[in-house]
Amino acid sequence: MSIALRLAACGLLAWLAWRQLGATGLAVTAPAFGIALAWPLIELAGALRDAMKRSHLRDVEGCHYAFRGRRMQVIEDADRRRWVRLADVRAVVGFTASDGALAISYPDGVRRIGRPAEPHVGAEALLAHLLKERSPEAARLRLWVERQVVFPARRERDRLGVRAPAEGRDASE
Repeated sequence: MSIALRLAACGLLAWLAWRQLGATGLAVTAPAFGIALAWPLIELAGALRDAMKRSHLRDVEGCHYAFRGRRMQVIEDADRRRWVRLADVRAVVGFTASDGALAISYPDGVRRIGRPAEPHVGAEALLAHLLKERSPEAARLRLWVERQVVFPARRERDRLGVRAPAEGRDASE
């Protein structure tokens, strides 16, 4: 039974008691309000909490990535290509190359995405770039990018039959 129907029934009961017993009738019917409305109000509070949580987490639902406890922003475009925010990569690996150098080395692999626009590197280009880095943290990140970002994106593109343009090739090749 809905809250409105229960409230209406309790209101009718309280009105009848007030008409028969006066103010004492209202005191007698007060427990009926508690019994009839307690559980539906608790369920309503839980449903509101779940709705607020869903609306708050809607932007990251199904696309949360974390490397060793650090959140990594990964965005998927219409061609099912994934883009990793450069600031997150630099926070893990350190400064490896400037945005301009990466854009020259990987012309199709660097974009400014979002509001405000931030530099993102394509997952394939990031993988190719991390192969050149020699630090142990870069090797760990490369393995993570391969397993968590690149391979799942490739599988999804293959499954859907989406042909993405080649990305991640070094311009010197």
